[in-house]
Amino acid sequence: MTSKKKRRVFSWEEANGLLPELERLLRRLQQKKEIYTRTHDALFMHELVCVAEKSRGFLDPCDDLEAGIHVLEEAIEDLAKDVEMIFATGALLRNIERGRVDLPGELDGQRIYFSWEAGEPRIRFYRLRGELPEERRELPARLISRG
Repeated sequence: MTSKKKRRVFSWEEANGLLPELERLLRRLQQKKEIYTRTHDALFMHELVCVAEKSRGFLDPCDDLEAGIHVLEEAIEDLAKDVEMIFATGALLRNIERGRVDLPGELDGQRIYFSWEAGEPRIRFYRLRGELPEERRELPARLISRG
């Protein structure tokens, strides 16, 4: 029997209190992802060159490809740990590049997601459950003016 973990529901104030930690975690994740992408691209190009050299009769081995693949596998595991750290806060990662997260919340008795992007000073948007993460709505002024 599998148990479904109950997701925390944040107040607007609690969600905003989490932003400095989310900002730090997202910045670190974005930096690691950029390094991973560059390493992946360089390894891919190296592999193309090795294949081309072999097809032209060059016999120089490309043994370093295996080591490069191992480095990428470790980087993926490291990225997965950082993503898990974000999920552990109660936030849902929606877009790494934009640094967008959703935090389960409630507005006027309705379950919603507070929607925040890295760099925004506080949460000003939300979306209804079932809406796409890009469909952000502005929170009512009465809520934002409290903070």
